[in-house]
Amino acid sequence: MSASPILLALSRGASSERARRRLLPGSLGALEQETHEALLGATFAAGREAGCRLAVSCPTPVSESSEIAWLPQTETDFGARLEGAVSRCSALGLGPLLIAASDVPGLTGVHLEQAIAWLAEDPERVVLGPSPDGGMYLVAFAKPIPGLAAAARWCRRDTLATFVRTLGALGRPVLFLSPLHDLDRPADLERWLADSSSRLWWTLVGTIRRALSLRLRPECPSVLGLAQAGDGPRRSGRAPPILLSPA
Repeated sequence: MSASPILLALSRGASSERARRRLLPGSLGALEQETHEALLGATFAAGREAGCRLAVSCPTPVSESSEIAWLPQTETDFGARLEGAVSRCSALGLGPLLIAASDVPGLTGVHLEQAIAWLAEDPERVVLGPSPDGGMYLVAFAKPIPGLAAAARWCRRDTLATFVRTLGALGRPVLFLSPLHDLDRPADLERWLADSSSRLWWTLVGTIRRALSLRLRPECPSVLGLAQAGDGPRRSGRAPPILLSPA
């Protein structure tokens, strides 16, 4: 594979992702939108680290950077969105394609580099990043997968299993990266807030923790911008309760 790989991020845009998922209480909507924007930015950062060209499939542009190719997204069904994004991505030229979710805080350039290396060894391979909920955070291939829209029961708990069966029927070898959690539900966010130890996320995680804590104190009018860049995980004491019920 001589052409550089392409990292294609799938997103509905921060505003739409916020409306669809509601990870935080409604009163913290601005912070939730900032979180979605940060997650997408981290996906691009992982792509840069792995030496990928960058593209995003989204209904509206998400970046003014000429470095990131915007592929307009018009489909609504996930399978059609996925297949349409892959088709439009062909205009960017040859190269292995890595399709990444935009809500996986644990994704790094190391994961992408491993996928690229495996594809270089055998272009017939498909590399998958499994999620514990039965989905996938990454699909990578150097040779196109026919009928991608109907290749799995998308957005279900058996998405990974049905996709692997389809790939097996097509005679495509499958390799798996380490599992990573995505942020689909409030419970996913709460787990991430409790477990996150990456320096990359200290500021944002600290801000969300403080916002949720201060939400219990109505005398505090502002919840944004409270985390400092050097904030790290607490080493002692008990964290305040995290309430993720709607405001």
